[in-house]
Amino acid sequence: MEAQTVDIIDEKVTEQSIADRPVLRERRESDDAMIIDSWLRSGLQYPIFTAECGRPPIRLRPPPGLLLSQNRTFLQKILPLTSVAVLCDPEDSDHIIGWICYEEDCLHFIFVKYNFRRLGFANELMEKANLPDECEVSWRTPALNFFKKYSWTWNPYRSWR
Repeated sequence: MEAQTVDIIDEKVTEQSIADRPVLRERRESDDAMIIDSWLRSGLQYPIFTAECGRPPIRLRPPPGLLLSQNRTFLQKILPLTSVAVLCDPEDSDHIIGWICYEEDCLHFIFVKYNFRRLGFANELMEKANLPDECEVSWRTPALNFFKKYSWTWNPYRSWR
């Protein structure tokens, strides 16, 4: 067997990653599958309504798959009616890094892929949304705690149409 050698021209390879130069664009219909999938995977960890209610708690569990199917239908209806900004790789605009779904005074959901978190991309998406400091949020997630300047009012009915 012949050994293969690799010539190293420069030890310091300067390669720009997509983390250095994402591009903001409007939602395309072809983005909906990724947006809905990421919303469901993240959002259903923190459902709009909890499964327990009352005192003492009444533990009512929905049938298997109900939350997933109903929320998918719900999201398919609201996406075209809201503003959605997508953060993507400039060399491949189909490679989505994150997205935000909002109205002028309501944040419905914000998502950034795990490997791109803590790089300021969520703040960039929030700047694009230009939400007032006091606004509503229709879906609660722990990520809202990172946006200290906002005073959130939770209104799960806001996105119902």
